[in-house]
Amino acid sequence: MTDKLIVEKRGNIALLTMNNPPANTWTEESLKALKALVEELNADRDIYSLVITGQGEKFFSAGADLNLFADGDRSVARDMARYFGEAFETLSQFRGVSIAAINGFAMGGGLEVALACDIRIAEEQSQMALPEAKVGLLPCAGGTQ
Repeated sequence: MTDKLIVEKRGNIALLTMNNPPANTWTEESLKALKALVEELNADRDIYSLVITGQGEKFFSAGADLNLFADGDRSVARDMARYFGEAFETLSQFRGVSIAAINGFAMGGGLEVALACDIRIAEEQSQMALPEAKVGLLPCAGGTQ
């Protein structure tokens, strides 16, 4: 699928690690891969739970890669909003228990992926925010709900 998502199955648990250094940001590729992965896990009757975490110690996920929006192309923002929505809606419908293991900053789409999970567990130093408005965007993947 993508090297930006690492999946390890441990018995009945799937551990998904977001792996897009330095801030584990989401891209079109990783959002499409997340959707496909959750659909695949839903079909695997041996998997009862999904744990999502971020690679490294500083970021769970900083959300969207803001470089994607640098040129101001509205079609990119529209498409990314759709990819975020589809991926996180699919995650919210995972047939087992989904757990966000928040191990650092969870910003924008990084917080929204956690909100799409059934359970959120955050380390003491974790910080969470929806800063999209500061860059002219709306939380488009569940952050307003």
